[in-house]
Amino acid sequence: MKEFILTTPEQLDEIVQNAIKKVLPDKKKDKPPKIPDTYSVEQALSFLLENGYKLSKSKLYKMTADKLLPFRYFGRRIIFSRHELLKWVEQQTVASSNKNETLLAIAESARKKSRK
Repeated sequence: MKEFILTTPEQLDEIVQNAIKKVLPDKKKDKPPKIPDTYSVEQALSFLLENGYKLSKSKLYKMTADKLLPFRYFGRRIIFSRHELLKWVEQQTVASSNKNETLLAIAESARKKSRK
C-alpha cells in the first residue's frame, strides 16, 4: 500500500527550498572577496608589510620620487597597482645562495685579508 503525505503549500515550498540548498552551492559563500588592483599610499604600505617590506610613509614617498617603486598618478594622488607591486617585490628578493658558494666567498675574503 502506498503512503500519501499531506502538506500545505508553505511546507512544500520550504521542503523544496531546503532540498535545493543542499544540492546547489550558495553563491554568496563561494565567492572569494574581491581584491582591489589599485592601492592608496596607506593600502600599499600595509600590502608591502604583509609581503615582508616594512616601509615608513616618508620612505615610500622618497622611493616614488626617485622612481624606485612602480606608481601612477590619479589626479594629484599617488596610486599603486597590486600586480606591479608584486612584480617589484619579486625583483627585490634574491634567492639564497647555497652553502658551498657562501663558504667559498668567506674563504676568498679571508685569503685577501691575509695577503695584506
